[in-house]
Amino acid sequence: MPNSSAAGSNPERQEIDRILRAKRQLRETKACYPCRSRKVKCDNGQPCRTCQKRGHPEICVYGLEESSPRKRAMLSPQNSNADASRVAFPSGLESANDQPPIRDSASPLHTRPASESINQEDPANYVFSGENTVISILGSHYTDGSITHKASSVLGLQNSFSNYPFLDLKTSMDRWKALVEIVPQREEILKFFHFYRTSAYPFNPILVDIDGFELVICQFLTSYASGELRNHDQISERWSSDRSVGQISLLLAALASGAHYSDLGNPERAEKYQSFARRSFQALRLANFLLRPSLEVVQSLLILGNTLQNNGQSDGAWALLGTTVRLAQTLGLHTEKSISHWPEPMRQKARALWSMTVWQDSLLSLCYDRPSMVSTRGWQLDSTALESNLSYTDMMRYLCRLGLQINNANERERNDIAYSSKLLAALDDVFKRVQPHLLSREHCASLHQHLEHLALRIHVSFCVSVLCRPAIQRPPRTSLNPRIRILRNRAKDSLVEAGKAFLDFETLSIVPLRTWSMVHTVLSSALLLCLWEETRHDPACRDLQQRVIEVFSRVDTAGKDGNGQHDNGQWLSTRHIHALVALRNAVRDTPMREAHANPETQRGSPRSQSPQRSSDVISGPGMGFGDVQPSSEFPANFDFG
Repeated sequence: MPNSSAAGSNPERQEIDRILRAKRQLRETKACYPCRSRKVKCDNGQPCRTCQKRGHPEICVYGLEESSPRKRAMLSPQNSNADASRVAFPSGLESANDQPPIRDSASPLHTRPASESINQEDPANYVFSGENTVISILGSHYTDGSITHKASSVLGLQNSFSNYPFLDLKTSMDRWKALVEIVPQREEILKFFHFYRTSAYPFNPILVDIDGFELVICQFLTSYASGELRNHDQISERWSSDRSVGQISLLLAALASGAHYSDLGNPERAEKYQSFARRSFQALRLANFLLRPSLEVVQSLLILGNTLQNNGQSDGAWALLGTTVRLAQTLGLHTEKSISHWPEPMRQKARALWSMTVWQDSLLSLCYDRPSMVSTRGWQLDSTALESNLSYTDMMRYLCRLGLQINNANERERNDIAYSSKLLAALDDVFKRVQPHLLSREHCASLHQHLEHLALRIHVSFCVSVLCRPAIQRPPRTSLNPRIRILRNRAKDSLVEAGKAFLDFETLSIVPLRTWSMVHTVLSSALLLCLWEETRHDPACRDLQQRVIEVFSRVDTAGKDGNGQHDNGQWLSTRHIHALVALRNAVRDTPMREAHANPETQRGSPRSQSPQRSSDVISGPGMGFGDVQPSSEFPANFDFG
């Protein structure tokens, strides 16, 4: 009897299993993956209304595999230290689970081999590892990523903190309140982003997708007007994710740059720029920038470093650039192969952002004569980019690659006249292929084209003068060598051209007086003109030097109030002030040098102080300026703005 009962139970069990399977099929979810993840209503549209309302219709996808209970348990907050936090994927690709990471468990860091594809519908987190690492070797054998993730965790190659480790934020509400305190106000955006867009961006286009970023600003202003970004007690799901906080940091960085180029007078302008910069860096901390870099993070740091540099803190900008480069390399921006699995639009942004990183490093490396931190070897040069009709940005990118080549050359090559002549010929060849308005001012049809033409003249003149420096440093007797003679003539022309272009630019715009690289170029060029034996007695060069001095002197004396403070004066760094002092003294003392050199003219002339020695004014191949003390013409208490 028991046996018969047991025999009869098998068909019943099979039938029960069949019915259960049928019921599960009837209950099969039709909601999109983001709505399933958030457990919210979905209207099954493509994209659904919920995803459209939340601002990410591009990730409204169906049919993705649901995480198993075991996997969800592994990603619980209790295991946050065992598994690494996700690294925000670059701008344009949002995580399917778009919850703020401080409130929810983070998805594991997934290190993919370069061969594994990634698409916009199924974005993944990514941290670059070279092909020779153990992680990449494992990834080539186990393409599903499971083994590589575990190995990365075991080897300590993953960041595990969900929050920035140097901030004391215990809850998601603490983080949100800290963010609300620093978000820019509507009036600040409308006023200062305009200055960034018109004065800073055209000559240093760090924002790799400025049109797309302006759409983000529109969304921000809409959310701000609705009160979503002003409510301390209600966390905004749209603006509390790491990526959104990174966008806010990028906006604040752009406003800091815009404030520097604004029409405000000192010290209000300096206070505004510093306020935006501090708030931008706080937003970077809230986005956990050090452990979760993204394209927004790298762009923010580049703009902050450039603004720091434009305010005279170029050594600080150099230090900050080191961190920026490392974060960019974490994303794999330094090599084309490492991001080959990204969507094409993202690869274009990555290329542009790495080019801007090279841009910043190249200039500082040349000015300081320090080793470069970046390389362009990981990106194949687009042969069509140097064919013809080169834009201002195209030409600047070429100058930056040339600057890296100069700076990374060994000592023998840098002092070799043949090597310098070769690079100079290559520069001349490329420069012939720029757009007509960049080649000749006669072809400029708008104010913007005039400004681009003059800005490029300044930068090209700087590169030419650096290339010709071996000839400048040769003793005069070697000038009989035809090749050296050519380089010395080119050097003189470039130094004069830099001064003329700066003066022409200054009559049309405030940009050259607010841009550190241009101020550095004109002052260093003028210094070399007054120190070099081939130009210091040239009346035309002395006239150019005096005109440069008058520009900065006019800025020095204009707009002072009753207390001697600047109302709308131009900021100048201590380094630039020292250079200006040295230049004024050198120009003033030139007739005295001539009198000492010629005893006939010295008779009957009033005795004056001895001239300055060249070594007191200029030092090193990086054109750094020595410790020059202000003269009576430039009082020690001169207001630096």
